[in-house]
Amino acid sequence: MSAEQAITEYRPLLYAVAYRILGVASDAEDMVQETFLKIMRVDLSKIEDIKNYLIRTITNTCLNHLEALKRKKEHLVDNWSNITNNFHFDPIENWSNDKATELSEGLKNMMKKLNDAELGVYLLKEAFNLNYNEITEIAKKKADHCRQLFHRSKLKLEEGKDKFNVDPEKHFQLFKKFQQANKDGEVGSLVDFIFGNKKSESIKKGKKYR
Repeated sequence: MSAEQAITEYRPLLYAVAYRILGVASDAEDMVQETFLKIMRVDLSKIEDIKNYLIRTITNTCLNHLEALKRKKEHLVDNWSNITNNFHFDPIENWSNDKATELSEGLKNMMKKLNDAELGVYLLKEAFNLNYNEITEIAKKKADHCRQLFHRSKLKLEEGKDKFNVDPEKHFQLFKKFQQANKDGEVGSLVDFIFGNKKSESIKKGKKYR
């Protein structure tokens, strides 16, 4: 059985298992997506009982998720809220601030590893605490696609492999717009820069985030 066939056949079962453990529909869907991303890198032809293997995998994924929530460990790569919640965003000119330098380097590091869509969804979810419905609305992408982009970005950051060259001007503009978005809570300019979209109606009306 291929990974694609396993995904089609066992998605309802794995969602039920995840929901039973987590009790939150969106989290359960996230864990299903994360499990499928994992098995895409596994040779299922060598696994005797694929169904039980998938159940064990998603169970462990859910338990790890709960443990991570319990520990509430925050790190620049794994959780941007550690920086965005504690960082005082001074004017752009004050780049001598250690926190600003840390944030700038963090963005640069992510740009080396993620494409624009992955970077955009990751920042909207982790730095601005947007849910998938909000991300779908402003990024003009389907919720399932946003979930895939988010989990793909997490895997790439964990792997730590550089895949892209970073243009200094693009890096500067990204940091400038990211800093401004954190100061006023409006992500319109940042979204337009990353995704190349026209502003959604919610952004035009001044809807604020964070």
